[in-house]
Amino acid sequence: MSNTAKDILIPSSTSTFRITFLYVGQGDCTLLTIPDNGAFKYVLIDTNRDKEAGGIDIKKMLSDLLDDGLDVFINTHPHKDHLVGIKEIHSSTPIGEVWHSGHVPGKDHDEAYQEMKEVIKDIGDENEYFLFGTNSENKVRKSKEDSSGVTKKLGDIDYIVLSPAKYVTDDVDNEDADTRYKRIHERCGVIKYYYGDPTPVNIMVTGDSDKTAWKEHITEYHKEKLPSEVLRSSHHGSRSFFKDSKDDEDVYEDHIEEISPSHIVVSAPKQSESKHDHPHDDAIELYKNHLDDEDNLYHLGKNRESVIVDIYSDGKYDVKFDKDLVEKYGFDDDDGGNSGKLASGPAIIGGSTTVLDRKPSGRK
Repeated sequence: MSNTAKDILIPSSTSTFRITFLYVGQGDCTLLTIPDNGAFKYVLIDTNRDKEAGGIDIKKMLSDLLDDGLDVFINTHPHKDHLVGIKEIHSSTPIGEVWHSGHVPGKDHDEAYQEMKEVIKDIGDENEYFLFGTNSENKVRKSKEDSSGVTKKLGDIDYIVLSPAKYVTDDVDNEDADTRYKRIHERCGVIKYYYGDPTPVNIMVTGDSDKTAWKEHITEYHKEKLPSEVLRSSHHGSRSFFKDSKDDEDVYEDHIEEISPSHIVVSAPKQSESKHDHPHDDAIELYKNHLDDEDNLYHLGKNRESVIVDIYSDGKYDVKFDKDLVEKYGFDDDDGGNSGKLASGPAIIGGSTTVLDRKPSGRK
């Protein structure tokens, strides 16, 4: 039966790879609708429940979307704004596998982390995988001690996990609790997904990875793997991607020069709604400096919309903008959400569409 989630999140062609950067307020959540031999696999990267900023209720959205459960949940790192709601999602839309960084967070984030551990206990250790920074495609670890990794395909697409490397995982695990807490973004998952023939289109998902992670562990080692048409900005548009602090004069830009994105997606509410003042103004200016067209920087909270990227099997892609998911599934001011209210008009992917052929372009 058709509904808003299915109409918007499922492509009309089973050969289309659809990436939806969902508006969840102060947090991050990306849904991959992956072509899989004439059907689709569904992968959710991070999740959050931000009622104050009117974010999408991911549990209700997935309940409408999925008849047979969620294939994979990937957690880039166990901070609340990337993990809250995972247990509720699993209770209504069973999760098949959990992939995560293996980091143990501090007490402020322990409740959400324990919920993820409960989900893993329910699905069994055989369905738990650890992110594996490597130059080999389609690989994750079966355990934190695993040095070679295992091949795990995700339907018809390919991916490379760029972070965390095993030596970073081992190093951070040997630190005391306070130091380990501070290094969580250094150990954050960074994954590039790509699809299309003869020349694939690349999507870079960065979690909250920071300047140290890129400068010390990612950029030089993975330089040839970094170019990506679409970049999901790190840490909700925080300056931590470029700087150690607001006054840091050693601004790091080697990573984004190598990524060389045509489009950048910022997952954050309006700055006035963010307790961390995300996105940071200085970071936004730095991101814009690396775009041929600054209109190709899409701040989800600015218009409370989601951004959808469709990659086709021939290596072409397009970018669309959708408000209907927020209208249908967004939390309202009373925390009740709009889930019982039909979206106005038929479900349409955005009112503004840019069709691209591997060329940078702004909204038309």
